[in-house]
Amino acid sequence: MSKDKKIELLGDLLQEVEVFNPTPKKKEEKLDPVGKFKRSAHLTDQMLKYTYPKDNTLDLFSILRDETKNKIDERNIERSSIVLGLKLTPSETKVIDCLCKLLHTKSQIEDKNSGDYYTGNKVIPKKGDTPLAGLGFTIYEFTKEYIGIDKKVGGKDLSNVAKILQDLSKKEFLIKYREEATTSKGGKTIREIEDYQRIIQLPKVTQTEYNENNIEQSKTEETIVVLHPIFRSQIDSKFILYPNDILQRTILAYGSPNVSDATLRLRDYLFRELSSKRFTPEIGLEKLYYTLADKMMLESRKKLVKNYTDKALETVIKLGLLESFKVGVSKGTGEPKITFKINKDFK
Repeated sequence: MSKDKKIELLGDLLQEVEVFNPTPKKKEEKLDPVGKFKRSAHLTDQMLKYTYPKDNTLDLFSILRDETKNKIDERNIERSSIVLGLKLTPSETKVIDCLCKLLHTKSQIEDKNSGDYYTGNKVIPKKGDTPLAGLGFTIYEFTKEYIGIDKKVGGKDLSNVAKILQDLSKKEFLIKYREEATTSKGGKTIREIEDYQRIIQLPKVTQTEYNENNIEQSKTEETIVVLHPIFRSQIDSKFILYPNDILQRTILAYGSPNVSDATLRLRDYLFRELSSKRFTPEIGLEKLYYTLADKMMLESRKKLVKNYTDKALETVIKLGLLESFKVGVSKGTGEPKITFKINKDFK
């Protein structure tokens, strides 16, 4: 290591990966409030996973690969507690919003065929077939994004956001999804991904500059986030576009920074439908309740879920994402259903 520089890794160290000094990237795209960023549709799918008791499914643990089972057993985790998908708190969902936006603005996003497409601004070695994305930023920069560009960042904000990031970096999730791609001859390839792992890893880098007399001149601290491959999985072709200021607009529409999980999930569900050009989707009312709040539904707290759902519907209408909705009866089952009318021109 150079005598002029001293680099210390703080916090949780990376597993199976090393952080290198960043190499020059192409000019980062400057985002304006009315622009958009991409989020991998695979990531959104995992965030919207839910448990529905009427689904006739096999025991989840029994259908996992041996490698995944071993990971879970080695960690002494109760098998019955394992659920599929990313079960996030509202604060963690907001962090995902920020990470996806920063991945867009800090990445090379022009050349889809380049190996550094959507890999952030930190060079991370490949893990398997998929390059890992690395993001470098100050906690102030990230907190500013999290609480709102026009708001003043205080010390409490910094510590709160840092804790959310740290807590999320310690959580592991069961992820299962399929990547499909068309071949040049008209066929297709399918990759099945199954993983039980953290979705972010979070070391910190402190860089201290010394002069020729070994006297400290400056010190900077930077947070490094290494993202799970799902953050950029097929992001060139299977993605959902979000407005750059979606987090701030969601908070404004909700009327508080403490946006409920149900509201964030309904927002993301409607964005996924909009991206697929399904402008009038319908879903059974009970299934919608489980989509937005499966844990409370499994605890028989349906009245509370209905209240959260009503507030979520009010919020996405104020957001301008949803024009209207109506509750009716399914001809097939005779059970209540809800039909949405999404604003297809939402920007």
